[in-house]
Amino acid sequence: MFKKRKTFILSTTTAAVLVLIIAFYFFQQIRLGVERDNLSNLSAFGTQLDAHFDQMNSKYFSVLESCLEAANRNGYVSREDILDYFKGRQNIWKYRTAGIMDKEGGYMTVDGDTGSLKDLSFQEKKAGYIDNDSMTIVNFGIGDELLYYVELEESMESASEIAGIFMTPAFDELEYLLALNVYTEESYATVIDKEGNILLKPHYEYSMMITDNYLDSLAQSDLKGPKPDTQLRNDMAACASGSLIFSWMGKRNYLVYMPVGNSSWYLLVTVPANVLETTTRSFRNFIIAAVLVTVVLLLCFCTIYFTGRQRIIDEKNKEILAKEQISKKKLEAALDEAKRANQAKSVFLSNMSHDIRTPMNAIIGMTGIALAHIDKKEKVRDCLEKISSSSAHLLSLINDVLDMSRIESGRLTLNSESFNLKELLDTLSGIIQPQIASGNFDFTVDMEEVKHEDLIGDPLRFKQMFLNIVRNSVKFTDPGGRIRVKVQEIPSGSDDTVRFRFIFSDTGIGMSPEFLQRLFQPFERSDAPRASHMEGTGLGMAITKNIAEMMNGNIRVESREGEGTTFYIELPFKKDVPHTLRPDPFKELPFMSATESEKQADYSDRRLLLVEDNELNLEIAKELISVTNARIDTAVNGQEALDMVTSSAPGYYSLVLMDIRMPVMDGYEASQKIRSTGRPDLQELPIIAMTANAFAEDKEQALEAGMNGHVSKPIDLRELYRILEKYLA
Repeated sequence: MFKKRKTFILSTTTAAVLVLIIAFYFFQQIRLGVERDNLSNLSAFGTQLDAHFDQMNSKYFSVLESCLEAANRNGYVSREDILDYFKGRQNIWKYRTAGIMDKEGGYMTVDGDTGSLKDLSFQEKKAGYIDNDSMTIVNFGIGDELLYYVELEESMESASEIAGIFMTPAFDELEYLLALNVYTEESYATVIDKEGNILLKPHYEYSMMITDNYLDSLAQSDLKGPKPDTQLRNDMAACASGSLIFSWMGKRNYLVYMPVGNSSWYLLVTVPANVLETTTRSFRNFIIAAVLVTVVLLLCFCTIYFTGRQRIIDEKNKEILAKEQISKKKLEAALDEAKRANQAKSVFLSNMSHDIRTPMNAIIGMTGIALAHIDKKEKVRDCLEKISSSSAHLLSLINDVLDMSRIESGRLTLNSESFNLKELLDTLSGIIQPQIASGNFDFTVDMEEVKHEDLIGDPLRFKQMFLNIVRNSVKFTDPGGRIRVKVQEIPSGSDDTVRFRFIFSDTGIGMSPEFLQRLFQPFERSDAPRASHMEGTGLGMAITKNIAEMMNGNIRVESREGEGTTFYIELPFKKDVPHTLRPDPFKELPFMSATESEKQADYSDRRLLLVEDNELNLEIAKELISVTNARIDTAVNGQEALDMVTSSAPGYYSLVLMDIRMPVMDGYEASQKIRSTGRPDLQELPIIAMTANAFAEDKEQALEAGMNGHVSKPIDLRELYRILEKYLA
């Protein structure tokens, strides 16, 4: 008996060890596969980033070439002529600075700054990226600026005293290239030379950038085995692209790198592994659970065996076998789900790259056309209208991604405000009407069963759900088809609450049963051939479902291919008392024309303070406000605004428009200090936040800091003029 027990324990232990080994091998294979896919996707992203870099280079080379042509054509012979030409086009080209250089390396900028650039070795063309025989890009400053330089032709009259002209791009363009917030705030891109010196990096710092040499920092990786800097040095010596995984302070990171054009520079993209390996972690947890279950079952089998009940043992063996089959199927299903999820993310990145580049191409292309036809008013107007439309579409894509990110992190909040359901639906019908009219759809909204119209809830989020569903119906319904919205008031079980069922039906192409199972998952798009040509993030239905659940409601869908689709949304709202006049905070209206602007009240006797650190945003705001004739003072940070307000006489300023993120002192702190001065007039001075911080908690923080309201960027003209009318009239 003892011998049998010993043999059985040994056999059971061996089996358990084998299970652990197989599970470990299986997990390792999955992990390696995910790592390969992640590196491949990241390499593709890096290639796109490199293409954006080349586009920026081409832009500034083209600008400098046009400058040479203009100088030769117009006979500019002095440095003053060329500098004046640069100044006159700064608002068009949006460069940071530009200037001229003499043959001794001395320079003068459009701002009047002078100095020497001998140490950069332009003429030797060894310091940087060389596009052709006359164009040169060099690293200028401390890892955060580029300088584009072109030599003047010897035949030009001005070449006797001027050796070349140069230009540096705006920080915003470099930040757009180097900051990778599409992944996470810890992701970043850098540009280095072949010695590892950091030439370009984001304006914000990362823990790994402990020196000005990326290779030296990489050599301090704590990953066991060969140092990753060795591989990078070897590939850079061979002018080859590559990828690797390294560990820094106990955290794994993905790194892809590639040469920049025909230069000696290298572009590096770094993303933390925990951002890309969520799938691997899910598999690991599942496998551990499966292994534990298997081991427990083995122990149960051992206990039953020594009871002597062979029949029960046989039955248990069958049960164990069945559970093992189930576990196997679960593992296989999990693997398939992981592959599908990884594929969905890859497709999402590909679609987003396409959908973002499409409006960006329109914006960049129309900008170029407008510049080329600057004297043709109608042509420029047409280009600007198309730029506006493309910008709005690009903003909607960005908002979808941000909303999904906030939903997954649990930071999306709902507002509570009064609204009238009929007015809301009338407004939404007006918003969608141009698309309805273009497709000649039979569109109706039925509210016959509604008894309570005055409600309390979040109309903005309801708008988001309504438009997501109706716009999908428009996309997937043939012209002349039918789209119906029916509203039913149903029992709520409470005297102060009313519940509605919103039924959205169409006669569109419908959805397959397979896609219906994935409809509300993020990054999913219809598998119909028609959908492959349509723009979208694949997040609209996932956002709609999450918003409905946050409102304590639910959503379901019925669909038949070739017949149409019906959505059912049930939502509760609090009852409200009827209002005779109610503001409409979200009605989408076209931009006001110049004629409409002239109808604004005259505020020439009012003075306001505009606080904005970004020159372009400052220019836009001043131009929008100028139609009211209000007198405008400006400040570039919170400290300067605080000094101007506190040193002014009582009643000098009627309104302060305050940006939030600024150097020296931000808008929140500046507002708090203005309120804490003790001056009665400054307690009542209206302060409005005008910022790109557009989330609900941002608005709450502005109010807590002592501000009176909030205007989001991009600026809604109707909202801005409403604020001016409220506080200046």
